[in-house]
Amino acid sequence: MPVDKESVYQMAAPKNDNVKQQILDAATALFQERHDVSLAEIAKAAHVSKGTLFYHYRSKAEIYLDLGERYWSRLSDDLLSWVDNREKDTSLPRLVRYTFIRGAFDESGQLRLRLFVESISGEEESLIRERLNEQYSHFKNILKSRILERAPGADGEQLAWLLLTLVDGLMVQSTMQNEGMDMDAFIEWMARNFKKLTD
Repeated sequence: MPVDKESVYQMAAPKNDNVKQQILDAATALFQERHDVSLAEIAKAAHVSKGTLFYHYRSKAEIYLDLGERYWSRLSDDLLSWVDNREKDTSLPRLVRYTFIRGAFDESGQLRLRLFVESISGEEESLIRERLNEQYSHFKNILKSRILERAPGADGEQLAWLLLTLVDGLMVQSTMQNEGMDMDAFIEWMARNFKKLTD
């Protein structure tokens, strides 16, 4: 009699709601250490059985997708919480500065680079690329609306894409530890001059 894999996965399913979080945390730590990580290694690092891991994630691509979702969700929640706080100065220069610092120097830099690589050449790359593009669009829309609140009539669409593109470039330079670039000076220059692009 053939084995019903779905039943096996369900039997291996843990009752703990934090297991997915454990798996994602373990995967993040491993992916930041090295490129080639197996699902078995992720299960071991998460202190779960392979059956439990397969119940939640059938492939590394699914883990990448959830890691990307977790990163963008946290980034957009943090931005909204900061920018909608009426007690803070959230002027356009500060919005630009915050976006750069939060986006470029986040501890997930290595992981984001991995997501880019997987979206281009990894297993199930088209699915990862599609989800990554959706996440970019979502975050772009948040930035666009906040830019337009501060600079009505500006081309919020292009300015938001400009910020996101520059944040990614700055994250790459930071991850490469490029000592030839004064990143603080670049961020300050952008914060001061971004307003000129809204005219």
